[in-house]
Amino acid sequence: MESHIHYLRKGQGRPLLLLHGLGSSSEDWQHQIDAFSDRFDVIAPDFPLHGASPGDIDTFSLPHCAVIIASLIETLELREVLVVGVSMGGMVGIELATRFPKYVAGLCVVNALAECRPRKLNEWWMLGSRRFLLKFVSVENIAKLMAKQLLPGDALAQTRDEVISRWSKNHRESYIAAFNAVVNWDALNKLSKLKCPLFMLTSEFDYTPVASKKVLAYLYPDGEFACLPNARHLVPLEKPTEFNELLSHWLVERT
Repeated sequence: MESHIHYLRKGQGRPLLLLHGLGSSSEDWQHQIDAFSDRFDVIAPDFPLHGASPGDIDTFSLPHCAVIIASLIETLELREVLVVGVSMGGMVGIELATRFPKYVAGLCVVNALAECRPRKLNEWWMLGSRRFLLKFVSVENIAKLMAKQLLPGDALAQTRDEVISRWSKNHRESYIAAFNAVVNWDALNKLSKLKCPLFMLTSEFDYTPVASKKVLAYLYPDGEFACLPNARHLVPLEKPTEFNELLSHWLVERT
């Protein structure tokens, strides 16, 4: 398997793998890298077509991302990895844990489900508006619109500026390919293969229903659920202190 992707690595201890979301990169995990590297060997890769990693638009898919991450785990000779994924990263985490269960000792899925199929009117509206933006609006302006929506308020102004700068570097065709891969992804038929402890961590104002993630967590004997109030989709960036505290409690139980 190939593993030629960029990653950040810091710390020592139990391996902790951080998987970013669509159009993002390992740099969006800096708050968590700083917070957990004193206790964990923290690895934050860039998926293909993201950040500093190369990739092929024609072969990009979430299952392929899982293969790439599994190869990285093999290359680094990691064992009993704790995996945390936000949004698309949570989806890849599900793929990884169901396809390569020997590598994953615990999975925290942040603001994601086992499919990305819109069902409610607001979900269809979000999908349609995103497709419109991708067709007619520049990547930089999309980054500005999303950052304003997901990271609102004066207190997050610096964070907002930083992510706009990073997200604006996305290649348009690569971003569209990744977006389509997320929208068409469905792993519901694979969930029976998920054997590791599962932590569904969600935000009160996430895109997808809080109740659905709660149900998914409680389907598993070792499943846990938590919801951060007054938080949005990118909670590791929006509320890093509160997010890290919740994640830390779960990680402590796994070590």
